[in-house]
Amino acid sequence: MAERPTHRRHVHAFGGAISGLTSCVLLQPLDLVCFALDPTNPALLRNFTLWSTAWDVIRRDSVWGLWRGTWPTILRNVPGSGMYFATLKEIQLLLGGLRNATGDRLLSDGTVNLIGGAAARVTVGLIVMPITVIKVRYESNLYNYTSTWQATQSILKNEGVAGLFRGFGATALRDAPHAGVYVLFYENCKKLAAGLLGSQSTQLTPMIHMGSGLVSGVAATVITNPFDVIKTRMQLKPTDYPSTLHSISKITKEEGFRGFFSGIMPRLLRKTFSSAITWTIYEEIISRRWF
Repeated sequence: MAERPTHRRHVHAFGGAISGLTSCVLLQPLDLVCFALDPTNPALLRNFTLWSTAWDVIRRDSVWGLWRGTWPTILRNVPGSGMYFATLKEIQLLLGGLRNATGDRLLSDGTVNLIGGAAARVTVGLIVMPITVIKVRYESNLYNYTSTWQATQSILKNEGVAGLFRGFGATALRDAPHAGVYVLFYENCKKLAAGLLGSQSTQLTPMIHMGSGLVSGVAATVITNPFDVIKTRMQLKPTDYPSTLHSISKITKEEGFRGFFSGIMPRLLRKTFSSAITWTIYEEIISRRWF
């Protein structure tokens, strides 16, 4: 957790924005293919692979089709990532500074990281939710939108403004624990690696950040995948999945417990590498004396 003397809001925001931009451009093809698999159809996920789906996109739209929807991703991820890291540091500093009557800290570093990650993600998630919904609908094969503007108009016409926040409850239930668990695991992994490597940890700092990001990404993604399944189905098929509780009941009845882990492998690839790349670049930027 950053110390108060080196806390610079604009650096954390800039580092988050640049890392978010890099991650979304590099991983947009994977993001697109994962949505093209139609996560609302478990049978389709069993019969198709990432490679076959990617090849189908290339044959239909050329190789540049893999970057379809990049602009909505950038519009969401760049400011969203910048706001997230800046907000996270503010919350960490606030919670870390809480003291009891005797002057002792009220919360441990682990608790601060867990709560800070969750609170920052939910706050930023609400702000960028409309862009997320538009992006999901635009990239999905369930809709034939030719532009993000058409997707926006269709949502507003058929569902109203509330449609732009479709699935926020499930998104918050997914993102809050995912971000909290991720930051908790990430900071602990960094400390563990630094302790094991000793004096060599300085030269291996980027590798420590990347490795910690990958381990944390796997743990957080597995734990929160059920919420991602609910959120995605509510956004893609709002008629069939109108609420969080209804979605849970419907998935349990029709698919059983395994239904909540439908599409976990594509999400593991997407979330794990995205988080690892984002945090590694972010850490490198804030560690420099450029500002």
